[in-house]
Order: sequence, then C-alpha cells, then structure tokens
Amino acid sequence: MAGDLAVVFDVAGTMLEMYRVAKDISRDNLLRGVVTTDLVMEKDGRALVVPNLDPVEIMTASPHTALGAFVTERGNGIKISCSSTPVSEEDACSILLRSEAKMADLQESLAEVCAHGPPFYCTTGVIVDADEGEVSYAISTGGRPFAGLEDVLGELLNMGADIYVASGDSMRSLSRLTRCRGICQDCIYPVSTPKRKKEIVLSLKEDHGLVVMVGDGLNDRYALQVADIGLLTVQQDTHPPAELIRAADRIINKIDEIPRIIEDALYGSRSGTW
Repeated sequence: MAGDLAVVFDVAGTMLEMYRVAKDISRDNLLRGVVTTDLVMEKDGRALVVPNLDPVEIMTASPHTALGAFVTERGNGIKISCSSTPVSEEDACSILLRSEAKMADLQESLAEVCAHGPPFYCTTGVIVDADEGEVSYAISTGGRPFAGLEDVLGELLNMGADIYVASGDSMRSLSRLTRCRGICQDCIYPVSTPKRKKEIVLSLKEDHGLVVMVGDGLNDRYALQVADIGLLTVQQDTHPPAELIRAADRIINKIDEIPRIIEDALYGSRSGTW
C-alpha cells in the first residue's frame, strides 16, 4: 500500500488491554500483572522466545513433558522478539532443550490468564537466561480490545490511513486482529524485534507522507524515534522509563486521542503550521 498516511500499532498494551502472568520457575511462584519486557530487561542475557503454539494444545499436553522439547518441536521454530543483550536463536534453542522446566510451568500461567476472563487474544512465551543457561519464566498473556478501538480504526480509515500492526507476538496470535476493522493479515508483522519495528516504520516512510507509530513499551522505542509522529500510550497504566518518554513526540492516555492528533498534524502540515 502507499498513500498520505500510515499508522503502525503495537498490540499488547496499545490496542489491547492485557493481563499477563509469569511463572518464576526457579522459585515456583506465579507473578500476576507483570510487564514482560520489564522481566527481560531487568538482567543481561535474557531473551523472550515466542513459539507459535495453540493454547488448547498447551493445556492438553502432559504436564510432565519437558517444556523446551515441546516448544522447539511444536512451536514452528524459535523466534526471539526482544532481549536485554544479544542472544542467538541457536543459543535459546540449546537452553530450552537443556532446561528442566516442564509443561506444567507454562500451563499454570496460562490457566491463570484464562481464569481472569475469556481472552479475545492469547499468547504464550518463555524467557531464557543465557548467563544462567536456563528458562527463567514461562509467560502467558490474554487481552481484550480497549474500549473505543473499533471507533478509532474507523476514523483512521475514513482519513485514508493504511493501518499496520508490528508486534513481538506470533502470527497465530496476531491473526485474531483481522477481526478488527481495517486490519488485514498482509499488514501484520509478527515476531517484530525493536530493530525490526524501526525498519518497518522507515520502510513505510518511503511511500507515505506521514507515518505514525503508536506503542507503549521499550520494544517500541526505536520505532517511536524514527516515526514522523511517535505516540506513547499509557492506557495500560504503565510507568514508562525516561528513555521511552524521550523517544516519543506525545504521550496519550487513551487511544481515542489518536485521530485528533493526526488530523492536527495533517492540517498543520498542509498549512505549514505543524
């Protein structure tokens, strides 16, 4: 697609209100309401691995099955969506296969998310620690569209916007978003690392007059920096660090602010006042 306007959305915490649960495997403890990227970034050598797994398949597996073997054999390849320091997919796979973590660890976190309410969107992952050579956390996430998302998408479409999604999650999870107005599968970029999100925005700037990035986490920082307008949303009640705030042009409390900001930018650019 090509046109005057492209809007790129992150998903978790941006389009969807999320509920995340992490199983701290070494402490045998469930952590509720976590921010996945915070767990990754709090220590060097950590990486978030996002397998392409069906939640039903996860819950029907034997709880005694080795988590690493299940993820590597059935997850349709190992993909890393973010890391605190560089970790290769080969190293992540090796850590998974050596790990003593069981499917029960992932099942516990997923069951907790499902108990919170039937999710519109559900995804799972694991955080590996290259320094420790072990799986640190099993992560499950459920989400529902923020109130007003459909109206916002409708307004953007009426403005002639091309709508894109760039997320660290798998396509299996992200394909659910095609139920939302104006989102087609060809415009969804799965398992997008922070660097990949930046590349997507830069590519769109080559054939769009105005490119807007909307995100809420550290993995959106580079994309926010290079967008014509970087919108940092705190609707999920996040507490963004200073470097993320500096990367954005505006901070918004709700996604329904997006169309007005873009309208002002388009009007201002045409009149020379933006």
